Amino acid sequence: MTTRSARRVPVAQRLEHVALELFAAQGFDETTVDELAVAGGVGRRTFFRYFPTKLDVVLGELDEGLAGLVVSLADQDGDDPVAAARAAFLAVNRYADAELPALRRRLGLIEEVPELAARATVRYRDWESAVAADAARRWGDDPGSLRAQVFGRAVVASMRAVFSAWHGRADADGAVLGVLVEEAFDQLGRGFATR
Repeated sequence: MTTRSARRVPVAQRLEHVALELFAAQGFDETTVDELAVAGGVGRRTFFRYFPTKLDVVLGELDEGLAGLVVSLADQDGDDPVAAARAAFLAVNRYADAELPALRRRLGLIEEVPELAARATVRYRDWESAVAADAARRWGDDPGSLRAQVFGRAVVASMRAVFSAWHGRADADGAVLGVLVEEAFDQLGRGFATR
């Protein structure tokens, strides 16, 4: 099983780890880029080579996840976008037990820090577009069609709800996350069955 951190550049992974620790201890707004760089054992310029802004330390994984999602969607066969999206979201949301504390911190920050929540919403649009484009291709439809757009937005909103529900269960592990993804797609499948 390939997990998210297995695909991360070691320096970026270290910087994310120390940043999430510092944000948890000091608060997001109270933590400076200089503190993040020092804690990560790099200079300020090196920090900015990996992360254009402090926000990107938290949100950068959304971009990486999107790239993985696009590849995973393309790997799925068939004309059922619900089945394809289910398989793709399960594939890109595999986390090793050691990765779960960082995931919890990241989700907490996105939900609690207004600037992070706003920037995450902008990034989620790209996820919606990717899911809509894949569904449209499977349906032989236009990616801008209402059906494809509703599907893309519904899927991403559902996954956001899954992560919120998972984050709210302090004892939930990676297996529970997979079960919640499956449950969400069971619900979506009833509403977006192939014609």
